[in-house]
Amino acid sequence: MPKPLLSKLIAQAVIGFFFLLVGCVYGIHSKDDIFIILSLFIELFSLIRTYNFYLLIHNEACWALSGTCVKQTTLPFKKDSQIILVAENQREYTLTLDKSIKLLPEHHYRLYFRKSVGLDVYISYASTDLLGYEELPE
Repeated sequence: MPKPLLSKLIAQAVIGFFFLLVGCVYGIHSKDDIFIILSLFIELFSLIRTYNFYLLIHNEACWALSGTCVKQTTLPFKKDSQIILVAENQREYTLTLDKSIKLLPEHHYRLYFRKSVGLDVYISYASTDLLGYEELPE
């Protein structure tokens, strides 16, 4: 299992457990049964989301794109930036990803995407399909 996807999986599980722990402690302290029940529901939905993400990784419903970042351009008045990535097979990809994703030019990266149903994997990559990324050593 790739490291960025494993860390995201663990983070989802820990956040759900944290909400359960804080919710139960506060609910017991304030004697609020509804708050405890809501915390249990949040934990349940967090477990379902974590399990679905695990199945996505385990069933290999994701693919990786490795390459060198050539250029990252921030689009004005938008929440996205355009990234030009040259893959190992010398094919150039233009990706539109969130501004919070900062890729440095001339650095090697591996990006993990969710496979799109019914579409060619190499044609559609939306910002919402990005599962994670990692910088590769030279």
